[in-house]
Amino acid sequence: MVSENPANGQGTDAGPEALAEALRAEHAAVYGYEYLGGAADAQGRRERALDEAAKHKALRDALHAAAVERGVDPPPALASYPLPEGHGDGDVDAFAVELEGTTARAYLWLTASEDAELRWTAGRALQETTVRALTWGGELDALPGFEQA
Repeated sequence: MVSENPANGQGTDAGPEALAEALRAEHAAVYGYEYLGGAADAQGRRERALDEAAKHKALRDALHAAAVERGVDPPPALASYPLPEGHGDGDVDAFAVELEGTTARAYLWLTASEDAELRWTAGRALQETTVRALTWGGELDALPGFEQA
């Protein structure tokens, strides 16, 4: 699973670590959605999952390029990630909401970067991942990406 965001108490830019974390979250989202694209029971959910995988691939590729441009060692994708146990509609929807929540938390952290381009990318991606979570049946949080108490 994607690691938790470390506190940045050293007064340095969180951007490089947050960029790497966002890239890890995108690797997990691509893996998860591609799995759903093959495993979901309903044809519509399979097609939707593959469409979401394509969107996350584009974000992953953009983050990878940004990391290389900034001299940040881009983290590789893992061999596997946690997957849902069931393939029913509720399982698929809940898993997709979870994937989007993970990416939202990573992008929220990236919005604290000193790099204006990364902040813009993160803000836009946070907005998009929030909308995707809602389309899969998630609930709108007052502050998307923040851990709920």
